[in-house]
Amino acid sequence: MTNPWVQSARLRTLPLAFSSVLLGTSLANLYTPIHWDLFVFVLLIATGLQILSNYANDYGDFVKGTDQKALRSDRMLSAEKIQPSKMKRVLQFLSLGILGLGVFALLYAYRNYGLSSSTLWGLFFCGILAIAAAVFYTVGKKAYGYSGLGDVSVIVFFGLLPVVGIGLLMGLEPTLSTWMGGLGVGLLSVAVLNINNYRDLISDKKSGKITVAVKLGPKHTLNYQRYLLILGYLGVFVSFAFYLYQILNISDSSYYIEMFLLFGVFSPSAVFLSRYYSEMRTLSPGDRDGLNVQLKRVSLTVFLLCFVHFGLSLYVTSMFR
Repeated sequence: MTNPWVQSARLRTLPLAFSSVLLGTSLANLYTPIHWDLFVFVLLIATGLQILSNYANDYGDFVKGTDQKALRSDRMLSAEKIQPSKMKRVLQFLSLGILGLGVFALLYAYRNYGLSSSTLWGLFFCGILAIAAAVFYTVGKKAYGYSGLGDVSVIVFFGLLPVVGIGLLMGLEPTLSTWMGGLGVGLLSVAVLNINNYRDLISDKKSGKITVAVKLGPKHTLNYQRYLLILGYLGVFVSFAFYLYQILNISDSSYYIEMFLLFGVFSPSAVFLSRYYSEMRTLSPGDRDGLNVQLKRVSLTVFLLCFVHFGLSLYVTSMFR
């Protein structure tokens, strides 16, 4: 039997957290060499933030009675396998641990790689915001996840902030590629959240939890999903294509060959996302088993897309640097 703390951590969500780290490092590598020690620090911080977010989500929903009203026996607090007081202490300890690791990583980059003091302080405050966003999604009287603002938060803290922030940590000033890539992976992360909210649409509506899916209704939530997948995929693709546009001569036939090959490498992810969207349209809100499968598939496909981006970055820079 799975340990309740491990089950509540929902380790299956980690690939999505790693996606933005891979993409941010990939885009940074296109313009400046990767510092692998910093890459490890960022992976550890991303893992901690994702687990913190999952624990806080369970705790917040339990305190508000959302899981009990929805009869969520898969939530460890509702199933009385974890005591709320212990979860609260773990949230406090984990928040301080992530903050400490983040400060250490910033000071390490400052000392060893010449990170500027202004960038250090900027990333420090962004880190505090990321921790607060992870906790207060469902925790507190004014939890923003209950007001339909979760999607905006995911774009910022699972897309723009990690991708642009990793670039700054590695010594790269924000470029059009990093902004496009950050927005792209942020939208794809929202697509994963949207599957979750579509699945819980009926129970969330009954418990008073207002998500974008609750506001839009089933039909428009599916249309919203289509645009999230298309625009998110294009953002990630264009972030790499723009780099090739910068380093290759557009008048040279090799440019068009490289772009065609790039599209070919990225196309399997597009095929998978299109297929999963078509399957999602056949499922109704509340079909937990079917939508849980879709959630895992889309998460892993987003990870695959960013991993391919990362691999191409290493290959291209080895050829042109």
